[in-house]
Amino acid sequence: MTPILTQFPLTRWPLLIAGVSLALLLGAWGFQYIGHYDPCALCFDQRYIHMAVIGLGLASGGLLIVRPGLARLAPFMVLIMAAVLIYSAGFAFWHAGIEYKWWDGPETCTTSGGGSFSVADVLATLDGNRPVVMCDEASWTLLGISMAGYNALISAGMALVSIYVGLRGLRQ
Repeated sequence: MTPILTQFPLTRWPLLIAGVSLALLLGAWGFQYIGHYDPCALCFDQRYIHMAVIGLGLASGGLLIVRPGLARLAPFMVLIMAAVLIYSAGFAFWHAGIEYKWWDGPETCTTSGGGSFSVADVLATLDGNRPVVMCDEASWTLLGISMAGYNALISAGMALVSIYVGLRGLRQ
């Protein structure tokens, strides 16, 4: 594992992490617009977290390219991104737990909560314009793992690698 992780200089890791989050976001959009798997409210929240990772990665990676003298801050930038990825993994795990009925989700988007919908939402759904997607129903699974579950696993993996890279950078 270490030879792969040493292929990139520490100052480029924020961009690499942002690229992985971008790939996850593009995959989610592909499922939505090509596969017609409409996201629930919690799915949208997970996307916003990855947008934050992308923003942090582009900002810090761009700063490290423009100002190479700030390379000593690269480990801290990577560790901050790791913290956001830990949050992403936890949020996605919580969402997956709602889908697997391990615990209750928010009342506004679960079938057990009796979420409230406006008349306009119901009419738009009946017209086929806007589907109402419940947060406690996995719309797609592979090997028994939902998209939220895969997001949790990938985000946790990214966080662990980022922590390793950031700590390795602090030691050097």
